[in-house]
Amino acid sequence: MRSLLCTRRPACIAPREPAPTPVCYRTGVRLVTLAPAKVNLVLRVGPLRPDGYHEIDSLMLPLDLADRVEVRLLPRPGPVSCVVPGHPGLDGPDNLAARAADAFRRRFGTWRGIAIRIEKRVPVTAGLGGGSSDAAAVLRCLARAHGIRDRTALAEVALEVGSDVPFFLVGGAAWAGGRGEALVPASVPPLDLVLLHPRDSGLAIRAAEAYRWFDAARQDRPAGWPPRRRRFLSTQVGNDLQPPCVARHPALSALLGRLLGCGAVAAIMSGSGPTVFGVFEGRAAARRAAELIDSKEEAGKDLEVLVARGRRAHPRVTSWRSPRSGSSRSTRRS
Repeated sequence: MRSLLCTRRPACIAPREPAPTPVCYRTGVRLVTLAPAKVNLVLRVGPLRPDGYHEIDSLMLPLDLADRVEVRLLPRPGPVSCVVPGHPGLDGPDNLAARAADAFRRRFGTWRGIAIRIEKRVPVTAGLGGGSSDAAAVLRCLARAHGIRDRTALAEVALEVGSDVPFFLVGGAAWAGGRGEALVPASVPPLDLVLLHPRDSGLAIRAAEAYRWFDAARQDRPAGWPPRRRRFLSTQVGNDLQPPCVARHPALSALLGRLLGCGAVAAIMSGSGPTVFGVFEGRAAARRAAELIDSKEEAGKDLEVLVARGRRAHPRVTSWRSPRSGSSRSTRRS
């Protein structure tokens, strides 16, 4: 069984060991990996916790839709920089990827300059976890470069950056509890999905808004959640945040209906939205549905249509030294 990531105290964390001595390089080092998107096949929301977060019970699945993240470590102390070509609003220190690099440096006591470049392929503010995945990708790259294998410490750093970030440190589907940090590997068969991301900025939903709407709409606290199934079934899909979000944005209901009308066996909103997705019986059925939806007039301008498949393996970190060093690429797994 795959080991779990858990950052709860005190039961889940062993006594902290001294941070390992960072690996030193005489030249710059560049590392590249993919940062996969995710969907929430199940999202159950519990009461608000004293720390301001909600207790959740969620089945999360990484996808083959992914950003490309490049991390360059400079051979001297320096700042953290982050650029996202085509998305100037994501540049700079407020990007979760830059915050992850800063948190890593504080935790492990290394102050080398870090330059991050992200090629966005995952829609932004879409409920697909793109920013959290970018942050986790940076942590995996930095851990590889500095020879750090302390999964508990990395999970703590990830949770400091964001609730979804710990999930992206593990490979494959997982049930997430707590605020997202208590992870248990899950068995999910290969799933072919069609994702519909509305480009209308008026439909953009911030996670804090979705949870606030949910709290306002819920009258009673749940007594408990249904037990987790060992193997996923399409009848399980559900998202507690969907009803209040659809109530405020009825256009999402039309998108869900379109997926079902094109043959999806199930269709729900992912995370806090506004992206919705349908589960199809095979890649061919998913592609036919995507082509049919994409042929409509509004698709392309107002709607992004994506075909994706769940992934099981963790994206590899590819590392090589700067061209001046003459080193060859390495394909060792992170």
